[in-house]
Amino acid sequence: MGYADKLQQLCLLRGLDQVTLAQKVGVSKSSMSRILNGTQEPKIRLASDLAVALEVPLDYLVNDSAVLQAPVKTMPLTDDQLTILSIVDRLGYEVAIDRLLAVQGSVPVNPPAHSQNHSQNRNVAAVGIREPAGVSTKSN
Repeated sequence: MGYADKLQQLCLLRGLDQVTLAQKVGVSKSSMSRILNGTQEPKIRLASDLAVALEVPLDYLVNDSAVLQAPVKTMPLTDDQLTILSIVDRLGYEVAIDRLLAVQGSVPVNPPAHSQNHSQNRNVAAVGIREPAGVSTKSN
C-alpha cells in the first residue's frame, strides 16, 4: 500500500475529509487533494505533520512495508484484580466463567463496604477456587 493509499485509509478511519486534514496541517485544499491522489509527495515536514494529525508514526506513512500496530493501553491493577487474573489463568477462561456463573445468584455482587474483604474471600471460596500459592486476597 502506497503513501496516498495509507493517507486515504487513515482519513476514513479517523473520519476526516481532505478539507479538515488540510486545515490541521496548514495546506490548501488543492495541495491536500494532490497528496491524497498521489500526484504530489509532501516534503518531510508536511509528512511529519500528517503523521501527527492522523496519529500514526511517520515510518508507517513513508515505509511501504511498515505495518500499523494497534495502540496498547495499559492500566494499573489492584492486588484483588491480579488475584482474579491469576485464578482465571490457572483454571482457564471457560472453567472460570462457568464457576462464576454457577454462583451468580448465591453471592451478593456488591457487598457492604464494611465487609468487603471478608466477602471477597467468601466469593473466591464460593466458586470452589483456592488462592494460588503466594497470592493473598487480603489487603495489607
